[in-house]
Amino acid sequence: MERREAVVKISWILKAAFLTPTFLSVLQSCREEVSNTTSLLVLNGLQGDLVNAIADTIIPRTTTPSASDVEVGKFMDLLLKDVLEEEVRQSFLNGLTQFDKNCQSFTGSSFVELSELARYAYLEKIEARIVGEYNEELVPFYSTFKHLTISIYFSTEQGVKQNLNYVPIPGPYKGEIEYREGDKIMVGNRM
Repeated sequence: MERREAVVKISWILKAAFLTPTFLSVLQSCREEVSNTTSLLVLNGLQGDLVNAIADTIIPRTTTPSASDVEVGKFMDLLLKDVLEEEVRQSFLNGLTQFDKNCQSFTGSSFVELSELARYAYLEKIEARIVGEYNEELVPFYSTFKHLTISIYFSTEQGVKQNLNYVPIPGPYKGEIEYREGDKIMVGNRM
């Protein structure tokens, strides 16, 4: 890999880290549109199944909902349509295709056709490989996919309320509070 190419790829990873708060605010505003969407907008049926299979392997159904239960796949599809630039969208779709091709060459089956245990074992091998060495095909796509899955999942009401100790701050929101000279500034929930 040439130095210039490495710098470009690293810049994409850094952009993803800085854009995460933006993605989360977009996800919050997209909730109604996702619930009204009945068909996929960018992904085809096979890609949608693959996205749900990978996401459900990352966050499976236990006593809490799985990634597909909270419609992570629909959120990703909406992000691909409305938020991501064409170049990033195409890179994501290419990464998804390459992910499945790699799975087929390694296991002999598409990721969607694998059993839950085989899916988990395959992702575990990818994780070990990513941690053990830098791989230009797997790191950007799989890491981005996993990050998106977790971010989307925990931006949903079910994801937060059923997995985290959700304690809303009691009382009304006061955006403007009169400040008089000598007043102490309150920080956090303590008075």
